[in-house]
Amino acid sequence: MASPHTPTLRDVAAAAGVAASTASHALNGKGRVDAATRARVQQIAHGLGYHPNRSAQTLRSHRTSTLALMLPTPVLPAREGLSSAAYLNFDWYGRVATTAAQSAFLADHSLLLLPSMKDPNELRRIEMDGVLVVDPSTHDPRLDILTTRGIPSVAVGPGNAALFASCITPDLATTTATLMNHLTEQGARNILVLTPGTNSEWTRATTMACIHWFRDRNIKPRISSHLTSFPGTHTVEYLAAAAYTTTRNALTSKNPPDAILSLTLGAAPAAARAAHDLGLSIPGDVLIAQDIDEPALLTSGPPITAFDFFPEEQAATAVQLLLALVNGDEAAAQHLARSKLRMRASTGEHRIENQRDTPRATVRSNAPPEPRSHAR
Repeated sequence: MASPHTPTLRDVAAAAGVAASTASHALNGKGRVDAATRARVQQIAHGLGYHPNRSAQTLRSHRTSTLALMLPTPVLPAREGLSSAAYLNFDWYGRVATTAAQSAFLADHSLLLLPSMKDPNELRRIEMDGVLVVDPSTHDPRLDILTTRGIPSVAVGPGNAALFASCITPDLATTTATLMNHLTEQGARNILVLTPGTNSEWTRATTMACIHWFRDRNIKPRISSHLTSFPGTHTVEYLAAAAYTTTRNALTSKNPPDAILSLTLGAAPAAARAAHDLGLSIPGDVLIAQDIDEPALLTSGPPITAFDFFPEEQAATAVQLLLALVNGDEAAAQHLARSKLRMRASTGEHRIENQRDTPRATVRSNAPPEPRSHAR
């Protein structure tokens, strides 16, 4: 039997037809709210049975001065996946966490890194004023707990508007299409997309952008979305090994791709190793790119093309958006993050236009070496 819904401040605001900040000011006696509106909001709150709890008092003077940062975590108990601790091996997530902490400190707030939780109800015992949710999952029970408690949250990455009052994200539809266009401009005609699936809003957005790109050109989408189905992909090393194996199988198939786009951190360098181990040249025989830049792409042979999404800027902006919500101010529903395409040798300019008609390098048939581990 479903538990009864606990009214939140957003419920009161929606019923009263006012902004959440207006509802908060009307209930706590702060801000400029006319008497009629204040009385109506208070009456509606009473009728709904709204009772703000201590941890949800983001608009009252009694606060914890603590913000929290929530990294992605497996949301299906029966399925293994990267833990929150494992995500910090990736440079991108580490930079977001570090900058978020620095920004919180500058505002005289502490930042709590929330661990993976088998039981999302554990969130109920943690006192915090607001939460940054990095790379939100499409179905994350932790978000239901935050909503029930009335704790403000900001998504770092695309977030469901019904769950987040605000988010900061790049225009992933545009950046993904730009990468696909760049590959075709460099001669690619058969692009393989590596994706871990659509369990996060980010990968769902980028994967759908690829699908739309293929369909707009009447091309059958070629997307490998089963990387996380490989045994052991709950570690960064084995996720890279899965990308290696998937790439090698594709390159030795009857229809080998001439370009690979990774929508997974760490997968592009693994794909490059697979191509090299087969005796293929990059970018001569196969182009390789990744949607998110990271240091490992610079040290790969050759350096790999990717989009720089400026994680430090995203984290700092997310903290400011969250503090605005905590203080009862209005925050932009969506803040567009800066992005820049870093074109590197893996999609080099020297590929000739008729590359698709040029014989590929002979692929060695010997067994592959053990894939090297790859952690950031």
